[in-house]
Formats: sequence, structure tokens, C-alpha cells
Amino acid sequence: MGSLSVRDEILESALNNATLTCKARAKKLTPGAIVVICLLSIFAFLAVIGSSTTAFEYYLKAKISEGGKHGLSADGHPTNSADVKNVSQGFADDGRLLRTENKRTLPAYLEMSKPFFNCFCIFTNGEKLLNTTNSEGQLPCVHGIRFLSMTWVILCHSYGNVANIVKNTGEAADYTDHWTFQIILNGFFCVDSFFVLSGFLVGYLFFQQAQKTDGKIPWLYYYIHRYIRLTPVYMIVVAFYTTVSPFLGSGPLWPDYTVIQDCKENWWWNVLYINNFQSINSKQCMAWSWFLANDMQFYVISPLFLITLWRWPKAGYSLLGLFFCITITCNFVLTYKYDLMAGFGNILEHYQDIPNFLPRMNAFYDIVYSKPYTRIGSYLVGLVLAYFIYRRKRSNSPSLNWETLSAGWLVATAITLACQFGLYKQDVTTVGASFYNAFSRIGFSMGLGWVIFVCVIGQGGVVNSILSWKVLIPLSRLSYCAYLVHPIVATTYSSSVRTFINFNHINAIMLYLGYLIISYAVSLITSLLLESPVIRLERLIRNKLA
Repeated sequence: MGSLSVRDEILESALNNATLTCKARAKKLTPGAIVVICLLSIFAFLAVIGSSTTAFEYYLKAKISEGGKHGLSADGHPTNSADVKNVSQGFADDGRLLRTENKRTLPAYLEMSKPFFNCFCIFTNGEKLLNTTNSEGQLPCVHGIRFLSMTWVILCHSYGNVANIVKNTGEAADYTDHWTFQIILNGFFCVDSFFVLSGFLVGYLFFQQAQKTDGKIPWLYYYIHRYIRLTPVYMIVVAFYTTVSPFLGSGPLWPDYTVIQDCKENWWWNVLYINNFQSINSKQCMAWSWFLANDMQFYVISPLFLITLWRWPKAGYSLLGLFFCITITCNFVLTYKYDLMAGFGNILEHYQDIPNFLPRMNAFYDIVYSKPYTRIGSYLVGLVLAYFIYRRKRSNSPSLNWETLSAGWLVATAITLACQFGLYKQDVTTVGASFYNAFSRIGFSMGLGWVIFVCVIGQGGVVNSILSWKVLIPLSRLSYCAYLVHPIVATTYSSSVRTFINFNHINAIMLYLGYLIISYAVSLITSLLLESPVIRLERLIRNKLA
């Protein structure tokens, strides 16, 4: 976040054993920061009211239950235990209250507003978050894949942040020259796993609903629900990042500005989910949110494929084939035309020529990495997988035999490893890079699709057992918030350092674990105070209007 000149000064000071003194200058909160803090305080206040109401209600429930054993009511008067009516089971969504016959247990104003305040109750939201019960139709393996993909994203970003604060840059480059480091350098596939999951879940839920309603889907609600599900917490994080994050730390690398100007000017691109069409050099707001823009755009056009597959399967297959050809062609042609890199898997081949490397890296990001027409292939793999599983269940297909399972695992593993590690120590030509960018993401997605397929049909074996581990379910539910906040956590630390560090894997992994734990702790707070209340408010309003 600091300027290169300041960083060079610090690095030279460290190498010469000099001492650098930095005095933190107090910055006055801006009106924007005060507004955001007040908004967050309102959510916290509502959470206190909602939680207190629930706690008070359960206190009364316990008191009535205890009094009933002795023939007494909550106020100590004699009563029959049959007079006690328990209308609430657990933390009910609709906020129904525990009542005695003809007697409210809560004041009238709380009785009327309880459904609203209950949406903000930390106890209720926490219980839902921690619930690991698997009901029929759920896909527990998806939780494991989502969580592991999120840890992979944070791992890649952690190493990227460490690279900004190391002083032994020459030695650090040597650490990357190992085949295992391709997991970091070529870690772009972690995003493709999210696209596969997103497409698969959208398709899976659609075909389940379409079967129940004979294809009659409330399409207006389909779009409204998605926008409300993602946008409020997203915009609050954007507002926090824009106005409050500049005040979170200090240090020689910490910026002097009091507002993230890029977000102040361009936040509306994020609201419309079109920020992936901004150039990396055009002041993107929260650059890591390009994924959300792509995912929303894919979601918007998904009915085109879903309806076609549902009503006219052959036409649906043809349409999917056409879009696969389009995305493959776009990747190949754009890579070849602009002489782009094949990702960062062979970064050491380019790193020796920094003046040319940086423009090519930015061009790779702008032209093929963040655009929907080059990334939709993974999402389509998820849609195809969902339809295939739906048709398979509908026709009661038999279990796969041992030979088919073995061949499937062998092919899926080979393709996935080739995509992930195939660039190691390869001097890739422009044509080679074009083929790699055209097919690698779809190939990786197909390998992941096989894992999802065998787990969903109940033949995943030990892999399914690991991915379906109940501990991963709550962590998976925090993935969206973790994706939003983890770069803020990492940047806050890397911009607050007083001295540069020596790069080695021990230091990097320790920082990664710190980022991971703190990011999930922050995402837990974000989910309980912001995400869950909005989801439940939307459900409450929908039920009232139904």
C-alpha cells in the first residue's frame, strides 16, 4: 500500500543495519467512516436486542417448566401443568413465542416485533451456522470442497502478500523453483473450483425444483433472491474497506490517505456486478471481487441453459457445446493475439525480464483471467454435471462397476495433475500458451467434476468421507464472508510491518495460518451480524407476502 520509494528506503536501511524511526500521525475519522461505524453499530445493537429477547424467553421457559413441576405458574400462582403450552421448538425461524394459557411471556411490543429482532439473534444464527445435520437431498461433499477451495485461495493470497514484505527477494525466487510450488504459482484453479460448485448447485437445485413444479419456476424471485443474498453484506464490506480500513493500522508502509479513492469513485461497478470489465489499471474497487461479478453474470444467463436442458435436452446439449467452443476459442485467440502468458506456472521464465513481465501480467489479468467469456467453461461443467446426475437419479441407473470407477479416477487424476503441474520448467511458446489457456481450466473442472459425481452417487469412498466431515460444514458456510474479508486482513498486516522479513516457507506458512484463522474469525462475526440477518429478513418478508 505504500510507495515503492518508501519501501526501497526501508530495504536499504535494513540491509545497512541502519535504524528507521517512524512516527504515527493520528488521522481524524472522515464523515464516511463515522457513518459506516454507526451503521455497524446499529447491526450490533439489533443483535443485542434479538439475542437478549431470545435469552429472556428461554429464561421464562425454564422458569415455567420448573414452576409446572410444583403446580405453579411463572408468577408463582397455582396452575395445572396442562395449562402450559409450548408453542416454540428450539430457536424457531418465525419467532413464535412460549405462552401460558391467556398470558403472554413477553411484553406486547416485544411480542409483535420479535420475528424481526429474532433475525438478528446471535444464538439463532449461530445455531443455524453450526448445524451439521444432513437431511435428504443435501450434498455434504460440497461443503468440504468449498472449504478446501477457500483455504487454497487464502494460501495463494498469503504468499502474494508475503512477497510484498520480504528483503531476500533473490533467495525467495529460489524457493519458488520447485514443482510443489506450482500449487501457489498456478493456484488460479482454486477459483475454477468455485465456478464448478456454483454452476453445479444452481443446476442441481433447479432440476429438483423443476421436477416438483413441472418446470414452473418463479424467475423474478430467482433473480431477486440472488441479489439480496449477496449484495448487502458485500456492499457493507465495500463501505468498510473504503472508509474504515485506512484507520486500522500504521507504519512506514501504511498509506496517508483516509479513504480508498478507487472504491469511492467506482463502487457502483461492484453494485452492478460489472467490475470484472474494468482494467486492473483503471482503479478497481476490491480487485479480488472480480469473481463475484463473473459468478453473478453466469447466474443471470443460467436459465438459458437450464430451461433448454429441461424442455429440449438435445437443443440444450447443442447450446452448451456452442458455448464451450466459444470460450475455448476466445481463450486461444486472445492469448495468441496479445502474446499472453500461460498463467504464472512458469513465472521464473518471465521474471528475469521485469520490464516486459509486468505489462504481460496485467494484460493476462485484463484480457483472459477476469472476463466471463473466458471463464464460463468451468461454470458450464458444473451445469452439465448437475443435469447428468439428475437424469441418472431419475432413471435409477445402477452403481458404477469397479473398472469404470478405476478408469474414471485415473483419467480425472491425470488431467487435473497435468493442468496443475504441466507448466513446471517449461519454456512455453505463444501457441503452447494459447492451447493451455484454452483447455486447462475446463480440464481441471472436469477432474473436479468427477470427484463431485462419485461422491454424490455414493461411490466416493474415503474421499467422500473426508469431504463430508461434519466439522467442515460450518466452515464452508463462512466461505462467502471469508472471501470478502481475507484480503483486508492480509493487507492490514502487510502494510503495518515495521521491518521486512526473510522469506522462507516456515515464515510464509505461519503467516498463512494467522491469516486463515483471523479471516475466519472475522467472517464469523460478519456472518452472524450481517449476512445471516439479511438472509433471514428476506425469508421473513417473503413469507409475509406469500
